[in-house]
Amino acid sequence: MVLIFLIVPLLASGGYDHGTSTGKGQFEIDLTWNPFDLIDFGQTYAVIGYGITDRLDLHGYFAHQADGRNNYYYGIFYQFIDWKYLDLATAVGLRRYTDSDAVDLFYPQLLFTFKLSKKLDIGGAFVNIKREEGEKYVDKGSAFDIAVYIRLSDELKLPEYIEDVKLGIGLFNPGIFEPEEGEFLPTYSIDIIFKRIGKK
Repeated sequence: MVLIFLIVPLLASGGYDHGTSTGKGQFEIDLTWNPFDLIDFGQTYAVIGYGITDRLDLHGYFAHQADGRNNYYYGIFYQFIDWKYLDLATAVGLRRYTDSDAVDLFYPQLLFTFKLSKKLDIGGAFVNIKREEGEKYVDKGSAFDIAVYIRLSDELKLPEYIEDVKLGIGLFNPGIFEPEEGEFLPTYSIDIIFKRIGKK
């Protein structure tokens, strides 16, 4: 897994999530690392999810931006479609910043996963962002991300407490501002699902 971090350090912007729930009693963390803030538009990013049921997750993230503006999100995620080749979910939550009083509402959200094979998925999210202004929320734009997820579990010897590991490589549009580098920023993540406590 260390080798993967060394291979893809230039793809270091943030993303959101995909349409597949974590699983009851399981914990998932998706990691993106912008080493030493090397990429000026990049983020070091952790997306987390915990399965309350097989379809309902607590989820959120913490993002450290290279410009020092850190932010975090917390919310509820619900997967409403679980088909052979497609998962769809929705979510609602709030984003806050460590250096300001700004609050963003992420709603509505549509998260998706196309299950192409046992080793390959395509997933992402459409997220509408509203900024708190006085006693109401005002639309600020829509973010979008999409990534290819490659399952690495068959290629790596995993510790007994890890269920699955994936490498995600994709594109991210932050929605609330227009990046100087272009409409879409590259992103990557290492996605780790831990086994349910007591399960071996």
